[in-house]
Amino acid sequence: MAGQNAQDVVVAGTGAVYVAPEGTALPDDLAALASPWTDVGFVSEDGVQFTFSREQEDVNAWQVSTPVRVLVTNEPISIAYELIQFDRLTVQLAFRGGDFTGSAAPYTYTPPDAGTSDVRALAIDAVDGDYEFRFAFPRVQLSEDVEFSLVRSDAVRLPLTFSVLAAPEKWQIVSDHPGFGAAAAAQAAAASSGSSSS
Repeated sequence: MAGQNAQDVVVAGTGAVYVAPEGTALPDDLAALASPWTDVGFVSEDGVQFTFSREQEDVNAWQVSTPVRVLVTNEPISIAYELIQFDRLTVQLAFRGGDFTGSAAPYTYTPPDAGTSDVRALAIDAVDGDYEFRFAFPRVQLSEDVEFSLVRSDAVRLPLTFSVLAAPEKWQIVSDHPGFGAAAAAQAAAASSGSSSS
C-alpha cells in the first residue's frame, strides 16, 4: 500500500554537475558521462537549487468575485549552483564563452563580444547512498547576474543561474531508486483505484 516510506526520503549527500554543447543527446542511463559532457568541478555546500515556476493570469467576470478561468502564461524553470573552482571551464561558463590564449604561463582570457549567448546541455547527478538521480536538461542559458569577490577569507565563488529553454526533447530524471520503480507505480495505481471505488 502506498503511503509513508522512509526509504523514499531522499538526501542528496553528494553529486556532480556536467555541461555539454547544445544539441548533445541526453543520457538515458546512469553510466559515467563521457565526452562531450564535462564535469564543472566543485560546487559549494549549498548544492544545486531547482525552481519550477508557474505564471498565471486570472480571467475575471462581472458577475462573480472569483476567477472564471486561469490562464497559464509561462512555466519558467531555473537551476542555480555556485562553483568554487576558478579555471578555464568555470570562467567561460560565468562569462558566456570567450577564449584563452597562451601555450605557457601567463595565460590570457578574453571575454566574448557583448550580447553573446552561450546555450548548453546540463546534467546534475545526485547520489543518496546506493541510489542515484540524474537530472538532464537539453538547453539551458545563463540568465542572472554573476557577482564574485576576491577576498582573503574565502574561495572565489561563481554563482550561476541557468534558465531552461524550449527544446524538441523534454528535460528528464533518470534514477535507480525503488521509489521510481514498477512496484511503486503498481502501489500508486492500486491506491488510486481503491480511493475511486470507495
